[in-house]
Amino acid sequence: MDYDLFQSDDDDDLLTAFNEATQRCHSQQGHQQQSVLEHHGEDDDDRMFMDIIPEFNCNGRDTLKTKQFPNESFIRNGYGQPNLPRLNIENLNFDFNCNQLQQVVAVRNYLQGEACKNIQKLFAAVNGQQQLQGATSSTRLSLGSSWFKIRQQVTHFYHLMIVLYQDTDDNDDDDADADDEDTLSRHWLEDVRQLLNQQLDAEKWKTLYFAENSKGNECQAPSYHLYHGILEWRLMDIILLSQGDRNREQFVRQMERNLDDLILCSWYNYRNKHRPELIHSSPFICRCTKELWLLIKQRLIVKNMDFWTHFHQAMQRLKITQSQGHSESINHNLAYHEFYAWLRLGLARLASDHDAGDDNDGSLSGDYQCSMLLRQFLASSPDEQQRRVYLCLLAPLLEQAKDATAALPDILGQLWECLHRLLNSNFHVQQLEQLPLTQASGLAYLERYTKLLNQRQLDDLNLSSFSMYVWLLGRTMRSHPSQGQKLLGRIFSKFSAAKLLALNESGIHHIIELFLCILLSHASFADVATKLREMLLCLVLEKLPPGRRFLAAKGHMAVLLLHARKHHNMEDYIVKLLSQLNAIRNDVEIGGIYANTLESIFELADDFSLGEQLLVGPWLTIYAEKCGQASQDRIWELLHMLIGRLNDLRGGAVAMKDALQQHILPLLKMQYVNNAQSHKLTQLLADFIGLEKDQERDNLIAGLFQGPEPANMSASAQLLLYILQAEGKNPTNSIMIQVWVKSLVLLTAQHEVVVALTQHISQLEEFRQLQLEPASLQASREPLCSFFRALGQRVQHQEESEGLHMRMQYSHKLHAYVYHFEQWLPPDRLRSELGSRFFSFLAIVIYNCPTLSYVRSKPSCFFHLAMVRFLLTTQLQAGTPPEPRLPQIVHKIFPVLLQGIGRLSYTSDTYLGKTLEQLIHHWTPHFSFTTNVKLVARPYSILLQADNDGELAQYVLNQLTSQFLAVQRRKAGTHAGLIITLLQQLMEGLNVEQERELLTLLRAIHSPLLEHIMFVDELEHSRGQVLAIYRILVSLPVFKSSTKAKEICSSVVCSLAKKHLAHCTYFYFQMLIKLAEQAPELVRPLLPFVKQEAEMVELKRGAGEDVGIRKCLQRLQQVFP
Repeated sequence: MDYDLFQSDDDDDLLTAFNEATQRCHSQQGHQQQSVLEHHGEDDDDRMFMDIIPEFNCNGRDTLKTKQFPNESFIRNGYGQPNLPRLNIENLNFDFNCNQLQQVVAVRNYLQGEACKNIQKLFAAVNGQQQLQGATSSTRLSLGSSWFKIRQQVTHFYHLMIVLYQDTDDNDDDDADADDEDTLSRHWLEDVRQLLNQQLDAEKWKTLYFAENSKGNECQAPSYHLYHGILEWRLMDIILLSQGDRNREQFVRQMERNLDDLILCSWYNYRNKHRPELIHSSPFICRCTKELWLLIKQRLIVKNMDFWTHFHQAMQRLKITQSQGHSESINHNLAYHEFYAWLRLGLARLASDHDAGDDNDGSLSGDYQCSMLLRQFLASSPDEQQRRVYLCLLAPLLEQAKDATAALPDILGQLWECLHRLLNSNFHVQQLEQLPLTQASGLAYLERYTKLLNQRQLDDLNLSSFSMYVWLLGRTMRSHPSQGQKLLGRIFSKFSAAKLLALNESGIHHIIELFLCILLSHASFADVATKLREMLLCLVLEKLPPGRRFLAAKGHMAVLLLHARKHHNMEDYIVKLLSQLNAIRNDVEIGGIYANTLESIFELADDFSLGEQLLVGPWLTIYAEKCGQASQDRIWELLHMLIGRLNDLRGGAVAMKDALQQHILPLLKMQYVNNAQSHKLTQLLADFIGLEKDQERDNLIAGLFQGPEPANMSASAQLLLYILQAEGKNPTNSIMIQVWVKSLVLLTAQHEVVVALTQHISQLEEFRQLQLEPASLQASREPLCSFFRALGQRVQHQEESEGLHMRMQYSHKLHAYVYHFEQWLPPDRLRSELGSRFFSFLAIVIYNCPTLSYVRSKPSCFFHLAMVRFLLTTQLQAGTPPEPRLPQIVHKIFPVLLQGIGRLSYTSDTYLGKTLEQLIHHWTPHFSFTTNVKLVARPYSILLQADNDGELAQYVLNQLTSQFLAVQRRKAGTHAGLIITLLQQLMEGLNVEQERELLTLLRAIHSPLLEHIMFVDELEHSRGQVLAIYRILVSLPVFKSSTKAKEICSSVVCSLAKKHLAHCTYFYFQMLIKLAEQAPELVRPLLPFVKQEAEMVELKRGAGEDVGIRKCLQRLQQVFP
């Protein structure tokens, strides 16, 4: 159109005529106007004039959270109501007063022309907007403000038309002037409407539909103002057309055109969205568009027309229009139905918005045609992502629609017919990263679908379309039980045993999902539980491969757990499940799935009367034996919790207790001995002890503590500690001390379990009798030594009259404390530090309690067992070398052992004397494990220094030299060198103050050493070694100052002369000669005695002087200068 059509060349003349006309009629119509105003005032007592002129002021893109309309909106100002509000005409932005606007037709004609011109300006600006973008900023600013004024002038013209309509409607129907003005107004509006309709087509909407802006009316873009102006003008045009009945046909045509244009804008908006965005985005480009939708719906209500009927018709027109270039392709149909569902949901939510003025409860109402449209959608073969999005857009309508109940069976039936054919598929979307399909356990399945059904809305695209269907089914069964019951028959008809066995892993997962949701949603659990579990039992574990078998087991556990939650009897179900498990030979992995659900089932039990005891059977013991340590610990924790529940029942659940004692207790005893690596097992054993009655309790305790030793060395201490910490009768004192002693041996005093146990044990009566203070015992570095030392001292301090009785009594106690000690040390731990601690324990007991540990003629006494099993084994006595580290261990405790035996009557008791001899004979050669001579001699050095009276040391050293320095066929023994070196070290270690030790040493070894010199071959190395000892001896300060030592040496030489001179004359003189060469001061004083003894030998022989003896004497005398 041409701008010149609306311009006048004689504006001044028109204005002059207008002023004159106004002045002439002002006085003539004054009274008439006053009466009209009074008439209006009477009618409008209850209707106030609005000071606000409604208009659209955009706040940017619309979102699902945007529900409030601003104060200047049309909705908030009553434009959706049947009776329109009255606008204060003085607020319109025109250069005319109210009388001029209301009474002068030329003014309104002028304003209509200006409106058309301004509309054309906006369209022209939008068409040339690319050129305008190159203007300066000041130019754009001035143009931006003018675009809003241009748009506002058109909007205010429409407001003026509404005011004039209201004035006309207030006048009498037979007023001819009013009819003329109404006709003229309709003509003006028709011109503007025609102008807009001619300018707006599909291509134009492509450039306008996105013209939203968060700056609102401050935006400087002409497209923004044209778009929002069109919304305003179309809105008020519809309002004007909806007034009265004579414009009904025209109203319907214009309303349909508006619907077509609004749907087209939403279609363009949809095409710019990614499919997953749809469920979280609004189909309206901005709040202003949404307001126009709502006002159209309300205008239709005013005209008694159904909005949804016209909407569906408009959507059909869109389908025809958009499909012209697509030839009804499947992709286009899917996109159309997806868009249809998106826009339909947005409009349904918009209609339920409380800010729209409708007084409702938030539910949706309307003929959404969900069933028909869903059928068309499914017929187009949608993919998984399309199904998910469509169901997310459909679900709110089914959930909240008031009149959707009747359509629910058909809708869910269509979905089932589509989805049941896809049960064996995984319902994955290739473009999306998928979460794991299956769940970790039966409990996880149940929790997942319980949580799913509790969701109030469906907006998670990570859910498969099948899960969404299950959600819809579950929600329907909860809210409409009668409708849900109709669907179950349709669902169950699709399954048979053969079809269930044909399901793959995905299919079994979906069946579990479906069945759980039915059980969780059905109003009567008992009615469907039996049916569903029998169908699930058709998935026979024996007939399934491993992967499917695992899933089926998880499904069974989920259903079983649901039985427990509903407190429904499950004996029959458990029997069948365990039968299937037994058929696959109690497979460990399937057993693990069963076992992981037990805790949840037991926690839900009230009195264990629903068959729960069947779950504690042989299958559980088999699984506990075969599973890993972590799984086994979980079983122990489960049973610990179960026994706690049984204790709370105080005598109830007898069947469960019997099952535990029959199946679990034997397993625990075996595990306690063989593999008690977990403290949870010992805790569980303590629970079982607390569960038993008096006599059974004592028998169980005795069997555990005095039976076979557990592989875990801390198990006994942990078990005893748990028993002491629990409320109930404690074991006997002897058993507690036995466990404590064993723990001190096998562990350490600083071990946390031993420390805690010591605090309890130290309070016993036995410790008070031994005068052992708890504080000192707990602070002691080695409580074991303190205890046995106190025990031995207690016996020593008894009076003679009570000595024997008390000794026997304490001997019995000692043997109770160390009961089965021979089984404490594991054979494979002999080489470790534990072996050293154990042998130290043997020495500690023998040293501190010798009279208690040794009982004559009793093979089971501690002393005899220690010797036979550890110190003097048959293999050692047979000459078999001991374990590599054992000589070091025995070397460490050897002097303590010798001193402990020394406190007994070893000289009068043949067994003790022989034992002492064998210890020396069999262990001393093995002390050569080191080249350190001082270390080799240390046991005997310690003994020599510790033996105050010297009796034991003399006996031991004499036995040592007699056994190892004996000469056979003039050859020294195998270990003679070691023993001589040992003796040499003992000799060198003496200082000037150790005369007692020197005397003891000489009494023990002097005679054997001299005899060794006599009888060993002259070329033997040991002979020189022994002579070196004498060289060292005479150089010792203590020997030089000791008269007694010299006397002992002389007496021994003299006694040897009387013993060997007559029969071994040559050997004796050779010994004296060699000894004189090394230690002349030892032999020189004895020369007269030797001569005298030699003469006595000659005399006894009766042959006169013996040449040999005389030569020997001569050679002996030649040694001395």
